Amino acid sequence: MYHNHLNIGFRPIDEKDVEILRKLRNDMSTFLNLGTAEMSHSEDQYNWWKNHSFNSKNQRYTLVEKSTKKILGILRILNIDNINSNCEIGVDILPEERNKGYATNAYKCILEYLFKHKNMHTIYLKVADFNPKAEILYKKIGFVKTGYLAEYLFRNGKYWNYNIMCITFNEYIKKSK
Repeated sequence: MYHNHLNIGFRPIDEKDVEILRKLRNDMSTFLNLGTAEMSHSEDQYNWWKNHSFNSKNQRYTLVEKSTKKILGILRILNIDNINSNCEIGVDILPEERNKGYATNAYKCILEYLFKHKNMHTIYLKVADFNPKAEILYKKIGFVKTGYLAEYLFRNGKYWNYNIMCITFNEYIKKSK
């Protein structure tokens, strides 16, 4: 799926993507910002791809640059609830591709896809207190902090809040105008 106006898209994860995505997952600047600070072995990553990269509740895709098809990272759509029309999303960009606008464009692409094609009403994500740069990005896109999980993450010898940020379909439409 490619966004019409952005040079970014996503596709199902192929076997050839598994090692690149494992390296992304194992990069300290990535895994310390995730809910679980665990690294992955090659065999574990391959088994994850075979068994868990796509199901009805959790879906993961490879982010790619539209013009070159270069791999940029991974997109997660998690906890999909089709009855209540909500889900959680997350994007991880390869370290060498960061600070180029790809994350912003990836979030715009996935919001369009979920709101306009998958009938989602509320989309949420989680961001740690120690990651204010990401929180600024999410606010710019239209997410609003609606709550937090108190002292949920243990990083650098300290417990941190995991903030919950949401955007509804109506907020998305207002922001898109």
